[in-house]
Amino acid sequence: MALTIAEEVVDVWAEVAQDAFREGATIDISPNYGTILHIDVALGTETAHTGTEVLVQVSSSTADDEFWTTLKAFVALVGTAATEAITNNPLAASGTSITVASTTGYATNGTMLFLEDATFANSELVYQSDFVTDTSITILDGVKREHANTAVLFNLAETFAIELPLSTLRSRVIYNNAYDPDGSTVATRTRLVKTTALS
Repeated sequence: MALTIAEEVVDVWAEVAQDAFREGATIDISPNYGTILHIDVALGTETAHTGTEVLVQVSSSTADDEFWTTLKAFVALVGTAATEAITNNPLAASGTSITVASTTGYATNGTMLFLEDATFANSELVYQSDFVTDTSITILDGVKREHANTAVLFNLAETFAIELPLSTLRSRVIYNNAYDPDGSTVATRTRLVKTTALS
């Protein structure tokens, strides 16, 4: 038996202001044999943050918005991000060494980092694996695209994978950044992987 599995963009990288919401795109999941949402969030300032609420909702209706149900709700991004402008000029695509003026706040290897590009849609998540020197951070996989020294590195990012029930018709993600009314801006992105055929 072979499966037809594909990736689909749901919500591209976008910044959610302090004390604001982002309603993600509504997705028709009714044709899918299986659907997994991949949700990425990151802090976008150094402001202390008591969390952003993320709600994964499903609907029993193909069109009527009266029937949304929260499948899963959780709070992410509790803490205060350290931030550094990168000094690579540029950080080349596939590069694995990010240079910064100071690695203070980046002492924990095995941490997901958010690399915010001046063109926000070109931002990336990277996984810190080691230090090279006191001004260089090693990441496990090379960056997907080139980043100039206008890019900024944040040390508080999280990723989640949520499996959606087979017997639902639509889904969406709500990013509630009013959970902390005086916290940080946050970066948000969602993709899905869907199984659409069995053969």
